[in-house]
Amino acid sequence: MSHHNTVFSQFLKLVPRHEFERLVKEHHSGRSLRAISRWDQFVALTMGQLTGRQSLRDVVANLSAQATRLYHLGCRTIARSTLARVNQNHSYKLYESLFGLLYQRCNRCYRQGLYRLRMVEIP
Repeated sequence: MSHHNTVFSQFLKLVPRHEFERLVKEHHSGRSLRAISRWDQFVALTMGQLTGRQSLRDVVANLSAQATRLYHLGCRTIARSTLARVNQNHSYKLYESLFGLLYQRCNRCYRQGLYRLRMVEIP
């Protein structure tokens, strides 16, 4: 039986897991998370963003519908209250650093060409 990666799985490969875990350790504060990992949170938020979900309830419903595929992403299902609590209690600095890392990687790729990436602050 042949194996095919989902488009979302291919998208997540752009963020190397070891680099993500290194950033998690840099930005860790307080106790470790009991119910979910920061990778679970990242996968949930990324899926919600890419699929245009409007609420946490919608994000969790979408993740639950894909529950059999989450294992292959290194993730598991998340309760809405858990996701809300983690989003509220943990800093955004991890994702800011992750964006900076990905931005640098993209800039290196396009430095030679006509394409330039520019950061614009959104009000």
